[in-house]
Amino acid sequence: MPAHPSPPNQDAPVLVEVWRGSAVESRHRGAIVAATATGQMVDAVGDPNWLCFLRSAAKPFQAMAVLRTGAAERFALTTRELAIMAASHNGEPEHTAVVAGLLSRLGLTADVLRCGTHPPFNRAAARRLAGATITALHNNCSGKHAGMLAGCLAAGFATADYDAPTHPLQTEIANTIATMCNVAVEAMPRGLDGCTVPTWAVPLQNLAVGYARLFAHSPYPEESRRVATAMLAHPELIGGTERIDTDLMRAVPGHLLSKVGAEGVHAVAVPASNRFPDALGLAVKIEDGDSFRARNTVVLEALRQLGLLGAEPYAALMEKYSQPILTHRQQPAGELRAVFQLTQAAP
Repeated sequence: MPAHPSPPNQDAPVLVEVWRGSAVESRHRGAIVAATATGQMVDAVGDPNWLCFLRSAAKPFQAMAVLRTGAAERFALTTRELAIMAASHNGEPEHTAVVAGLLSRLGLTADVLRCGTHPPFNRAAARRLAGATITALHNNCSGKHAGMLAGCLAAGFATADYDAPTHPLQTEIANTIATMCNVAVEAMPRGLDGCTVPTWAVPLQNLAVGYARLFAHSPYPEESRRVATAMLAHPELIGGTERIDTDLMRAVPGHLLSKVGAEGVHAVAVPASNRFPDALGLAVKIEDGDSFRARNTVVLEALRQLGLLGAEPYAALMEKYSQPILTHRQQPAGELRAVFQLTQAAP
């Protein structure tokens, strides 16, 4: 596979400053792009052509590729199952139950999942498992993998190596991502995601376009509609307790679809409206890969500036996901400050 040069991000703008006392202690750089489903760039801070791996932000597109195999009809997939296929879930009981139920209907067990194991993201769920066996069901990507197996069975593909880059389902997924994001599949660098399946990279502005297309001008309108509807209907399955995807979608029901990705990636889809008749996609990449304090602060502040997140939900979510710097005695020691300005902020 040919090498792809790294984008010139050495001049990436500072998006978040970390203050301790009266001075800046750390800075997080990155890029933000807002674009419509027709490819119109509404706003950008930093390099819109920043090549970034989608990581788990690819999951809605991966679920769409599964639907294109006819798996939904063959196995009568529910909206909860579609949602868990697009999730990076906490491994809480409600998450593992949905995945286990889908596998059972496929005639399979968790042993066939090739995503590997890790403790549940949710601390309470992890504590409840103390001394018990952690299985692949608890992996945050288990729903995606169960969906891929459903797609393989529906299409008549082999299941033993469904995560291989050359597997026909992974080829279909790559084509779906390329088409949704309006980029040539040959131009997408490929890597290996943490859950063993291929992960693909696209320019940040193309990721924003791909997310806007979940709600307008999709090349696969039925699949886009079904996946987006399922995610909006079941935000509790997309992340879970104390997860920004779930809490953001609950804060403005039906108006924002949120999906994080590893290494500082976050994408948001906004349904069509009078202001954005061609829908809107927001894509964020934090250069240093921060997936918590900087990424959360940037996404929430960008949505506020765009007029997509009101004052009350913004304040509540910032309090929860952009927390102050504290000492070990819980004394205030500093804070995070978003220092970027979108030019197309809502009037």
